[in-house]
Amino acid sequence: MSALAYRSSPHNGLSFDLLVDGVALGEVLGDGNEGIPYWIVEDDLPYWPPHGTSRDPDYRIVTVCSCGEYGCGHSRCRVIRAAETVTLCDFDGDIGSDAADRVFSFPRSDYDRVVSGIVAEARQQKQKEGEANAAPSRGPATQLGNLGVTEGPPSVS
Repeated sequence: MSALAYRSSPHNGLSFDLLVDGVALGEVLGDGNEGIPYWIVEDDLPYWPPHGTSRDPDYRIVTVCSCGEYGCGHSRCRVIRAAETVTLCDFDGDIGSDAADRVFSFPRSDYDRVVSGIVAEARQQKQKEGEANAAPSRGPATQLGNLGVTEGPPSVS
């Protein structure tokens, strides 16, 4: 059984590399891709496809092109959850020629810990991005009755 972990990097704002026995999954798969960008992370590893209703609930994106756009390039796999283990298999996408048949099994606790950490960091980054893009607060709006205006604008004839 392998060990699953992850590392965060500042690439594309924030990305997550899955590590199998300490090696980045992109390297193991020979796909030339990098980590998963934070903006496609919701409540688990990103679904394939990430948006829409025609997605397979077991297929997840595990690496993404260095530009950060999964449409440009990515690798995905089936994630099979059991009581004590999680298995990654049926790899597809930008994988190397010998990677399609690779199978990795991990303790369920590794997978749950990795996903919880990724989701928490992604949410935190989204919150930071939202705060940075929000309009500055200038206090409560002043009610019109307090402006000293007694009549409207002059009429145009």
